[in-house]
Formats: sequence, C-alpha cells, structure tokens
Amino acid sequence: MDPIKKTTLRAAVLIHEQLAGDKRQDVPICLPEYSWNKTQQLRHQIDLASRRGWHGAAARLTEDLAGAMDGCRRELENALRVLQSRPPQRHVASASDIYRDILALRDEFEAVEIDLGEHELSVTTDRIVLEHIDLGPFAIRLDWHLLGSSSTYRVVALDPNPAAKNEDVTHPHVQDGRLCEGEGRSAVQAALAECRLYDFFLLVFQLLHTYGRGSAYVELDDWNGIPCDDCGDSVDEDDRCYCQRCDAVLCSSCSATCHGCQESFCSGCLSKCAGCGREYCSSCLETCRACRKLVCEDCSEAGLCQRCHEKQCNEEHEHDPSENAPNEAAVVSA
Repeated sequence: MDPIKKTTLRAAVLIHEQLAGDKRQDVPICLPEYSWNKTQQLRHQIDLASRRGWHGAAARLTEDLAGAMDGCRRELENALRVLQSRPPQRHVASASDIYRDILALRDEFEAVEIDLGEHELSVTTDRIVLEHIDLGPFAIRLDWHLLGSSSTYRVVALDPNPAAKNEDVTHPHVQDGRLCEGEGRSAVQAALAECRLYDFFLLVFQLLHTYGRGSAYVELDDWNGIPCDDCGDSVDEDDRCYCQRCDAVLCSSCSATCHGCQESFCSGCLSKCAGCGREYCSSCLETCRACRKLVCEDCSEAGLCQRCHEKQCNEEHEHDPSENAPNEAAVVSA
C-alpha cells in the first residue's frame, strides 16, 4: 500500500477508536465567550475615552459596541437553537468514512499532514487576503484526542501579518490560535461531533476567507494602525486622539491642548492669542472690536485687546475738557 494511504488509514482507525470510546456525541453548547469579552473591552475603551475627553472616539466606539452586542446576541440565539434542536443521538462516521474524508482533503488544500505521535491532522490553506490585506497562509490543526472539547483545533498563521495593536491577533477572527466562529459555530461543532472531517476543514477554511465587520478582534480598517492626519505616522486605537472640532485623527505627539477649555485639537484648529501668545480654540477666543485680532479672555477688556483698550483710554483722556482745564488753585496763586 502507498505510504500516504497507509498513514491515512492508520489515522482513520485511531480517530474512529477515539470516537468509539467517547460517549459525548452531542454538539456542545458553546456560549459566545469571545464576543462577550469583546463587548467588555469596548466598554472599557469607551470609559477611557470619555475620561480623557475624546468624545469623537467615544462615539465611534459606542457604534462598535452596538455591533459587538448584536453579534453576541446572534451567537446566543444560535446556541439556543442548537440546544432546543439537539437530537438524542448523532451518527458518527465510520473508519472508512474518515479515511475517504482525509484523502479528499488532499485535493482541496495546499498540504495535508498527519502526525500519529501527536495525534494531529492538519491542512494548510492558501494565502488569506481580506480587503487587500495579506494575512498569509494558515494551518488548521485538529487534535483528535481532544474531540468533544472546546480546544479541539487551532488556527496557526504560517507567515503571520498580525494586527499592529495586538500581535496575538493574526486574523480579524483569530486570537491566540483560536477562531471566533460566529454564526458558523453550530455548523463547525456539528461536523466535529459527527467526525465529518472534510466538512469541518472546509467550514473553517471558508470562515478564514470571511470578514465580519463589527465582530472582529481588530477591524481591518485598524489593522496597520490609522495614519495621524498631521504627521502621517500610524497610531493604534489606544494611543489615538481626535480633534474636537474637525475630528481629525491624531497621535499623542500631534495632539494639542487648548489653554482655555483643555480639550484636544489639531494644530489647524488652534490659534494664538495676540496678547499672551498661548494657543486657544475658536470658542475660547474673541475678536477685538478695533483691530480684529483674536485674544483670549484674560487679554481682553470691554471687547478690546489690551493694546486697543489702552489706546482708547489715552484718546479719551486727550479729548476730555476737564482734564485740559487750568487748575483753579494755580490761577488764584498766580
């Protein structure tokens, strides 16, 4: 017998024996732990942005939170449907079915490897490209000794291009080698429970080629960081600031603070006070009625800058008759 087929047959027999000794043939009820953790992270980021006065960022994160909560709700509904429709018994593939499935995988994937010692069956995908971002090929590794548990398989990046903000995220839906299956969870778990290996690997492969905006660990828009609108350097979500006037994205180095209201602004939305030279936003400056220069509250008086106010006072003093009249006591003395 061909060595590849011999190894495949041996693996099929071992997997079938593993299933025969495992009485847990029902689809496990999988709760949306990752989605729930995502909502917790977003809530923390919203609180942080609100405390720092990043109102634009808080508004965007709130939209992301709504999407994450909706995804969590859908996963809970899927888990409920699985629970309510779970049959009393499931058909489990025979050794010959498993053998044929493994042989069929060789026609679908770049490589199929069997490690009898590590009781692992793995396939290698093509390069995954999502919205022009090349994430590289992935290995889907199934440990048949763990069939029936929540850690049956791992998804490993072979040429990783991780997210800028988190190196553990190698795919929008993969963190630490674990795939967030989303709405495909019930189908994946059903294929594993029945040991339909061909279906299982194809389902995971299709999920890797899918991007669910709003339910990702890191959104593709933020994968390489967002460029600062002032200097152009990439800035990740945790260090990102927003101009409170024009909503420009800023890094911490380019973010400037208004001396009056203490809010963050870009350099283009701040102006220097003609009196003290400090930077203020438009709301914290007023225009001098005489020279039309911008001045802060401390440098203005009666709607005039200090210079124009002094000039006005001098002119009023020169034209005041009482100031120019002779002193009565001096006339009597003379």
